[in-house]
Amino acid sequence: KIHFTVHCTVYNCHWISGSVVDLTVRLGENITLYCDCKISTEEYIVWYRNCTHENQPRLVLQLKEDPWKQISDRATSVNSLPRFHFVKSQFSGSYDLLIMNISDSDEGLYYCGTEKEHLVDEASVKVKYVHRYGSNTTRILISKYLCDFFILKNLTMAD
Repeated sequence: KIHFTVHCTVYNCHWISGSVVDLTVRLGENITLYCDCKISTEEYIVWYRNCTHENQPRLVLQLKEDPWKQISDRATSVNSLPRFHFVKSQFSGSYDLLIMNISDSDEGLYYCGTEKEHLVDEASVKVKYVHRYGSNTTRILISKYLCDFFILKNLTMAD
């Protein structure tokens, strides 16, 4: 059995560069963002969101192993964010991010990485966090016009 705890943290930090893929979605859709990071021993997956909204802080979602909690092998809900789920990839062994019922507040730049605790000083139990980032960044854009465009196109063709 696999056991995990999901931690959600909000804080500001630096920008990660790399290729950016724009993904335009409709409100209410479910989407999966793929993580290209491989996990090694004692590492865990971290998903980041840099928001396009000025007043919304950066979001960080972490998946850590927890021997006391049981989860499904298929998807893990982020405790405080029920629309966000970690989905274990059959191919990479990593965890993709499923966002259900997309809303306006989900717009932003998403990317994954790994985090590993490294003991710097055993006497004082000082820990350093080592981060690695994936090479893919996805910009989620909300379009309220995909459906309207399709209807308009069909109406025009009928005339």
